[in-house]
Amino acid sequence: MDAADAAVGRVFSALQKGRLKSDRLTARDLGAFVGKTTSVLYHHWGSLDGFLYAVSERGFEELGKRLITAFEQSGDFGAVAEAFVAFGLDSPDLYGLMFERRYDWTALRKSGALPADPPGMLLWHSFVSELARSGSPNPEVDARLIYAGLHGLVSLAASGRANVGVLSKTDRDVALSHARELVRRIVPKTEE
Repeated sequence: MDAADAAVGRVFSALQKGRLKSDRLTARDLGAFVGKTTSVLYHHWGSLDGFLYAVSERGFEELGKRLITAFEQSGDFGAVAEAFVAFGLDSPDLYGLMFERRYDWTALRKSGALPADPPGMLLWHSFVSELARSGSPNPEVDARLIYAGLHGLVSLAASGRANVGVLSKTDRDVALSHARELVRRIVPKTEE
């Protein structure tokens, strides 16, 4: 592993484990975190966005492994939905980098920082294909609705608003159970 990969891996791991917070994702803070000057970010990745995008792609690889494992173990999209929500709640700063950061997509494309088959898109296409195999009449729309709903559940639970009206349960518990219910309603063949 070269120094550039090591820097990406170190930041990914720290975000995943909660040792690095999203408010510390500046060039200066990240350079200090990996023990390099800020110029290393620009030299290897072209920009701060290029570096952070590389970190987020590691996140998509990890998320993909978890979702695939959940599906292989259960054959159930509800378990996949729960795994997605759990990932977002367990690693909120990494999740935010992956799903909420406003990247300059034009600059990333222009610099060549976007791979032809990024892990996030491979994960998306795999999910759409599985929905099609399960009998979804419109798998891309169903995937988008599920994604939007799950992202909303992560956001609500992270902000302490998922258990509105159900205060006897934690935000996490409500988000996880509603993730399963969301998928069941969109893909009725999903087992509970």
